[in-house]
Amino acid sequence: MTATIPLDLALTVRRGTTSPGKAADIHDLSPADGTATLVYDRHLANPGTAVWLARVLLRQYGYAVREVILDGMSPGITALFREASRLRLDVHLGSGKGTPRVVTYDNSPAAYQVPAGWDLTDATDRLPAAHAAARPHVVRVLRAIDVEKENNVGRSDKALDVAAGMILETGDPDQVWDTLTRVLCETGSEREEVST
Repeated sequence: MTATIPLDLALTVRRGTTSPGKAADIHDLSPADGTATLVYDRHLANPGTAVWLARVLLRQYGYAVREVILDGMSPGITALFREASRLRLDVHLGSGKGTPRVVTYDNSPAAYQVPAGWDLTDATDRLPAAHAAARPHVVRVLRAIDVEKENNVGRSDKALDVAAGMILETGDPDQVWDTLTRVLCETGSEREEVST
């Protein structure tokens, strides 16, 4: 089985008209630009559900959503989704009790649960601490990657950024390192075959 590294996309999300019976449609997918547009029917889905559906679909085709940009929505919800997406978190609005928190799942990306009626600016401010509390092993590895980037002065930034994105997406640093090692070994053996 060939290991794959997902291509990162920035996903612009808009309300609009979708295909009959569909909650959301992906348009303008441009791997070269690293962008895609998601149009969702607000009568069938909220932005959190629409983004979750898009992530699942895009993941099947080898893409990972690195940034969510809500178009035409209030600054509070736009900032919340953007910051959560940078940590590769889904956003569940109106769910959970108490304070906003990050929850993890076995076979799905982690999610940021924001209780109904919670101030979205405050929820955005609480996000880094909630993420660190729920995924301390991920945060430790990301800090180590940042230190490595500083020490290498740009020589391996792209590779380390890919690793960081995959770690945020999966929540499993060991699996990511195994995948990257496998990809590097496959690339190395392909080069040997070409040179012989």
